[in-house]
Amino acid sequence: MWNKVKTLIRRHRSFAITTHVFPDGDAVGSELALAQILRRLGKKVLVVNEHPLPKIYRFLDPRRTAKVHAKKLEARIEKCDFVFAVDASSLDRLGRAGMMIQRADLRSICIDHHKTNSSFADVNIVDTSAASTGELIYSLAKSLRVPITPHVAKCLFVAAATDTGWFRFPNTTPRTFRMAAELIQSGVKPERIYQAVYETFRWQRMALMRQVLGTLCSECGGRIAYFHATEKMLREAKATQEDAEGFTNIPRVLRGVELILFFREIGGKVRVSLRSRGGPPVEALARKYGGGGHARAAGITMEGPLSKAIRAVVSDAKQLLKSERS
Repeated sequence: MWNKVKTLIRRHRSFAITTHVFPDGDAVGSELALAQILRRLGKKVLVVNEHPLPKIYRFLDPRRTAKVHAKKLEARIEKCDFVFAVDASSLDRLGRAGMMIQRADLRSICIDHHKTNSSFADVNIVDTSAASTGELIYSLAKSLRVPITPHVAKCLFVAAATDTGWFRFPNTTPRTFRMAAELIQSGVKPERIYQAVYETFRWQRMALMRQVLGTLCSECGGRIAYFHATEKMLREAKATQEDAEGFTNIPRVLRGVELILFFREIGGKVRVSLRSRGGPPVEALARKYGGGGHARAAGITMEGPLSKAIRAVVSDAKQLLKSERS
């Protein structure tokens, strides 16, 4: 699987790495681990994303090596021999980096595990059986015979743990646990990782959560749970969009819920997070609106207003449940 990628790495000197917009734990952990692996091979590496790393993952990048895309960085990106796109299923999911790859015809390598991957790169390593892209970066490190340092282990553990819901989602496999076991042997402290990611929230998050949960509604006898966050709510709570991350999973504790839809106003657009909890797959619903993801977790960015987006997606979610029964 890795022969072509290994040949390209060995033959070239400089690489840019990027990931999808609004990076999650798998995206951040995968790209930072890959950056460290390439640096250990003596390569020059530039990590550039459309959006900043979420604060809860910045402990993985203490030297702030990951940059936010800016015009002044584009010349440096264009000088790189290849661009790695990790955990991204399409060019548009990369933001301005994706536009650069297309416009400047930059040579690219995609490493991903999404079923919706469009094979947009020159070299595509897409393994949908992997629970996380982090599993693929781990496999690449093994194939390159690069030792798993404590820092790389920490990055890969975050990638695996967050994309499997701390090893409880259906995508968790024996392969996932075998990797996690070796990462722990390499120095990872799971309790410290959990604390860093899930137990460092601000009071503003709680204030926002109080308002957001007040919008919780249900359809189809409680099989669908949906709720939303407005920019007004964020202002009143003195919160940021980052404070709303992870809210999608809150209704998972409700008995009978199969589909969860969380809507957020962001700069005139609406970001929708979709989750399936034993219900029908949601990636097709996401694709209908230009989004993508997995069978159990997907996302959409669509035009507002919020009320229109809620009506449309909730209506389609109801049809999705009805079609499953017929």
